[in-house]
Amino acid sequence: MKTGVFSNPLVKRFIACLALGLALAIMVGPQQGTQQDYGLAFREAVFAPRVFVFLGIGVLVFLVVTFWPRITPYFKRPGVFPLAVGGITVVAAQTLLKWHDPTGDGKFHTVADAAAGIAGLAPLATVFFGWLAWTLLIVTVLVAGAGIVADRRILGWVAAGLAVFGVFIVLVSSAAFEATSTRPDHSLGAGVAVVGYLVLAAAAVTIAMSRDEIADTKAFFARVLAWRPGLPLAVIGAVVGIIGVAAATWYSPNRINATLVDTAAFFADRGLAPLAEAYLSWLGYVVFAVALILAAAASYLRITALGWAALVVGLAGLYLTLNTMYLFSSAAAVQKLEGVSGPWQNLGTGGWMTSAALFLFAGAGFVVATARRRAPKTIVAAGMKVAAPKSSDAGLFSNPVATKTLLLAVFAVALFYPPTATSFWQSVLVTQIGIYVLLAVGLNVVVGWAGLLDLGFIAFYAIGSYVTAYLVGSLPIKPPSWLEMSPLWAIPFAILVCLIAGVILGGPTLRLRGDYLAIVTLGFGEIVRIVAINADEVTNSTRGPSPQVPHPVINLGFVRFEFGLNQLQYWYLLLIIIVIVVVLFRALEQSRTGRAWAAIREDEIAAQATGVNTTRVKLLAFAIGASTSGLAGVFFASDVGFFTPDNFILNNSILVVAYVVFGGMGSLPGAMAGAAVLTWLPEFLKDQVPAEDRQMWIGAVVLLMMIFRPGGLIPAKRRAAELHGFDDDTPNEPRAVPAGEGMGARA
Repeated sequence: MKTGVFSNPLVKRFIACLALGLALAIMVGPQQGTQQDYGLAFREAVFAPRVFVFLGIGVLVFLVVTFWPRITPYFKRPGVFPLAVGGITVVAAQTLLKWHDPTGDGKFHTVADAAAGIAGLAPLATVFFGWLAWTLLIVTVLVAGAGIVADRRILGWVAAGLAVFGVFIVLVSSAAFEATSTRPDHSLGAGVAVVGYLVLAAAAVTIAMSRDEIADTKAFFARVLAWRPGLPLAVIGAVVGIIGVAAATWYSPNRINATLVDTAAFFADRGLAPLAEAYLSWLGYVVFAVALILAAAASYLRITALGWAALVVGLAGLYLTLNTMYLFSSAAAVQKLEGVSGPWQNLGTGGWMTSAALFLFAGAGFVVATARRRAPKTIVAAGMKVAAPKSSDAGLFSNPVATKTLLLAVFAVALFYPPTATSFWQSVLVTQIGIYVLLAVGLNVVVGWAGLLDLGFIAFYAIGSYVTAYLVGSLPIKPPSWLEMSPLWAIPFAILVCLIAGVILGGPTLRLRGDYLAIVTLGFGEIVRIVAINADEVTNSTRGPSPQVPHPVINLGFVRFEFGLNQLQYWYLLLIIIVIVVVLFRALEQSRTGRAWAAIREDEIAAQATGVNTTRVKLLAFAIGASTSGLAGVFFASDVGFFTPDNFILNNSILVVAYVVFGGMGSLPGAMAGAAVLTWLPEFLKDQVPAEDRQMWIGAVVLLMMIFRPGGLIPAKRRAAELHGFDDDTPNEPRAVPAGEGMGARA
């Protein structure tokens, strides 16, 4: 039996938490180590005073872990979730985002340093950038937290007042600082901080007003989204649209910085089409106002006819807005204004925000027009019909109105955010996020639904790319002249070849299970890559396709569309492909085949005993997953034009598996979310931490995810049930505890 102080579990935990604090002290901050002196970073982090801050965090973690059973009930109280979201939002705004583009790196601490040296800055702004920003956030969160713990409503109201004051002082201080500069500023830090304080205010009001002991966040959101069908879309559209029409830049964001009013004045005498001129001067405001009124009235009053009217006006307004943006940017190109060489160039965010708002108004009308009125459910009790109690565990996606609302909001972001992003992020969105989302969706069929661990998935991606290069004549071996085609027409051929390759791989290997199957598929992936390197006369080895795969051309006779270097074109094409694939896979998941995959994943022998043809169903999963990967390969080859076998290494296969696991195995939205987050995060961290530290931070995120949310970001229902049961009630059965923390029993 072990004795002594260090055998005490609490002491072990305390030491581990202090070690965590030391690790954080080394991780956070600029990288100070060198190849010659790896201890420099450690000494700078540990022997500088800031180490005590991180040791304090370690002590806090120790207290939280030790008293977790006593703390947990407080986490379930109303207001905790929005309090955490609001606090994290403000912290992110004050640490990660830019507050003023022209000032150094634009971050909050840089702006604060600059503000300290401005003599004529408003006193309130000087105080805010000096010490009040962080103090106000900490005090607001602490007061709200005290209100939750002590169940005192007055503390909730005090926290709400502090949060509202936070909104005021952020707006005043950022405006005062911006007034000291004459250069255009499009930073988001202040705006995001305002949103964070508004969420904190909502959390504080919830703390003050709610009488419930336990918050049901999912049911709350479901009730809000379904209370007045379409109203959330109308509200979001109103906020976004008012900013777009009144304050955001429509033209020349880097020099003129023209709002809608300024754009109308700038193009007044430049030969603009009458409809576009009318839109810029008055028609745009009228259309926006009419669409907003119709959407709001239809949503609140639940009138179907008004819903259809809002849909029509919203779509018409969307067309007018996009047409106007095209016309005045074309006019600028013709007159060679501001260096513009073609339409859709030198545009600001204002037009896209207005377009998003009109799309949301149309979406609100659609939700209202298609919503069904349901009679309240009744039950028979004591021989009488009474209203059935409302379910407290109503899921967010179980309500059709809530589902439509969320999908339309996602589509609004997917359609109108990319044009406002920089060219770097547009490229990341297509070549990283979009393609890997498609790969993750395909692998989810194999790993998530059928339970087959495939580590050679990227091989089909390579096959799809090389099939495309062959069919466009970019490889040493040429296709017959009648078979040479534009890259996008290679899609059915690539899908067919990958489907056959999937069957060829799956046929002899599907008798294997688990790790053995993973090893065989891993070998298949390496075989394809090595063949691509060594088959010089077929694949051109490591020199890649030559000439490069040309950009796609769609020529239907009456319309011809040529793709170029603009990544937005590829993004919208990829969006269409992903939507089609997801719709088809969603139907497949609900089909007899989808249920057979689930049965095989849970217990293959039992599935076979119930009559499932396991070999055929597993082959089908392999073939469908492989064909999806081949489709992604076609898109990849068309977009980048040049690739080598090094683009299809084993690491990429492992990454796709990690995306599916991180998002939630067996969950379509989870696989897409996992791929999107883990491909976005490394690019985001480029501007936040030293390059040497990026993998460490990504590893920390994955580790925390696996500890606190093992089912993934959006776990499948079945997976969530396996981990937590079908309800959130704490089971009555006693849980196993370590011997040292038991009830005094000793072996």
